[in-house]
Amino acid sequence: MIRSLLLSTSARTTRSFYTWNIPTDTARVTLDDGSILIRRTKEALPTHVEVDPVLALPPRLRSFPKRTPLSPEQVAECIKLRTEDPDTWTVNALCKRYNTYPGRVLELTSRSMKNSDRKQMLAAQEQKRFDALPISKKVTIVDRIRRKALW
Repeated sequence: MIRSLLLSTSARTTRSFYTWNIPTDTARVTLDDGSILIRRTKEALPTHVEVDPVLALPPRLRSFPKRTPLSPEQVAECIKLRTEDPDTWTVNALCKRYNTYPGRVLELTSRSMKNSDRKQMLAAQEQKRFDALPISKKVTIVDRIRRKALW
């Protein structure tokens, strides 16, 4: 009974691939072999309509503040402040003061900070910290430096 029911339904139906829950207004085309082609896509837009790709983009997730270029006076003052007191005038403090980004401040002040006393002071401070470590930590740090040198 079940076999005859299966045979009779398979003889009646045509090929279908994923055709469940199709809206009734979906366009259908009957092909030569009797199978039904279901069009799920809308008709193509006319080719003469040009869409600006920038307008087609979704809105920005974040808005970035407008940055104004630094004047030569501001550049000179930035370099002067950073070289005089780098503890007070950090990169972030100068960024906020001149409404610029950290890379620009580093670009401006890196030449003046290259051979400064602060660099030597920071190196001495790091050496003092390293000397205070236990031997196991020192071995770990030296091993890490050696591994990195082999990259």
